[in-house]
Amino acid sequence: MRDFDTLTEVERLVLDVLGPGGLLTVETLARSTGRRVHEVRRATDSLQSKNLAWTNRRGQWSTV
Repeated sequence: MRDFDTLTEVERLVLDVLGPGGLLTVETLARSTGRRVHEVRRATDSLQSKNLAWTNRRGQWSTV
């Protein structure tokens, strides 16, 4: 179960972009959300630690 009350605004934006599917890099996520790369990187790392997102060897992110 996803508890969206504990997610930051950037984490929610990243999940919204990743939701439809596909593998996106941090740079693409930053452009899509209008946030800085370091904010998106922090959010994706946090989502990965919460088991809500994963990354492959190429650095592309997707939802679980």
